Amino acid sequence: MIEKADLTGAVLAGGQARRMQSIDLAQQEGADRLGTVPIDKGLLLLHGRPLVAWQQALLRPWVEDIMINANRHQTVYARYGRVVADDADLPAQQGPLIGLLTILRHSVTPWVVVVPVDSPFLPEDFVPRLLQAQAHEPGRLAYYCRAQRDYPLCLLIHREAAVSLAADIHRGQRRVIPWLTQQSAGVVDFGGHAEGYFANLNTPADFKAAQMQLINKSKA
Repeated sequence: MIEKADLTGAVLAGGQARRMQSIDLAQQEGADRLGTVPIDKGLLLLHGRPLVAWQQALLRPWVEDIMINANRHQTVYARYGRVVADDADLPAQQGPLIGLLTILRHSVTPWVVVVPVDSPFLPEDFVPRLLQAQAHEPGRLAYYCRAQRDYPLCLLIHREAAVSLAADIHRGQRRVIPWLTQQSAGVVDFGGHAEGYFANLNTPADFKAAQMQLINKSKA
């Protein structure tokens, strides 16, 4: 089993959040304090906490270090972990593989557990299930999650994978699953019942539904 000292937690927060730009910031208490104009998805407040803080809380018990891939508002993100912007030698604004490669290059531990900033409801056993998969199949460099469909950015990965990832990116690869398939990555199946835990908040409607879910849960 991977030891805590060998594991970094990483949050992918470097995207443009284009589909979130119509969200009503007037309903975002503390938005001005967080500097979220233009909108930076990872700093949107869900139930009083920025999305990045939800992921920090999920990862912190299991990891030695927390790293955040962010290309804006880096001073704010630094409250939650060590911030790394996309490396300057990589193509700009070309999808999550760029952020992933940057994370692997800057990891101080051999293993990294990666989460997207916009999936705040990941199951509590997310990290241990990935670690168990690596213990059972130690020959692989990457393990990603499935819950009815694939969630390739919910990922445990070794920093040695950076070599093949850099080569694929420079060949024009921008899709995560084809690259992971080439790596013979392991799949951790959480079952179809867990689909909701892995859902991404991609639109204002998604965000509103998540807020209502938490409000109703607090009232129950």
